[in-house]
Amino acid sequence: MAIAFIRHGLTEGNEKGKYIGWSNPGLTPGGIEMLKRTMQSFEPYEVCFSSDLNRCLETSHFLFPEVSIISTPLLRELHFGKWEGLTYDDMKENEEYQYWLTDPSISPPGGEGMNQFIKRVEVAWEQIKAHVESLNGNRYSVISHGGVIRYLLTSLSPMSEHQSFWEWKVAYGAGYELAWKTEEDWRDQNCTSLRVVPLMGRENG
Repeated sequence: MAIAFIRHGLTEGNEKGKYIGWSNPGLTPGGIEMLKRTMQSFEPYEVCFSSDLNRCLETSHFLFPEVSIISTPLLRELHFGKWEGLTYDDMKENEEYQYWLTDPSISPPGGEGMNQFIKRVEVAWEQIKAHVESLNGNRYSVISHGGVIRYLLTSLSPMSEHQSFWEWKVAYGAGYELAWKTEEDWRDQNCTSLRVVPLMGRENG
């Protein structure tokens, strides 16, 4: 059993360093080109689970055009509330924002705190597991956001690969494939191995 967690492609908000959580921009032309260059490097997956936001759905269609997509709002990024669309520089003098940086369990105004976010992502993961068991396949992909993928990697990685939330580096249009040896492992345990995806050939020079 293998499941790949892949981050969506690049958006204009990402390029400008904005908090775009539940905002719904599409991919930039550059983000699309990046996906086109890497799509052939991904191995096939049988079903794709995706956040329902445009940047993830577009990434799903570009990377896996022949694969069925199951979308859900439970796989969305953290909701940044009134801070959506703003950058660090926009808010660096904001005391409430500075306090949140030290304690993300606090909710941004009109948004959700880390504890709410974690509960939502855990529900999403349980739903994915239920779908997988009903589909009887072996290889699946999940297209989501940086925060969602970091949390799932922190929760599911084997002890030999364990890192804290912010230590996981997840590039746009890339991610990690997690594997379980048996169905029993899949139901009850962390993965037995993981690897970076896509597997890219070495460039000349």
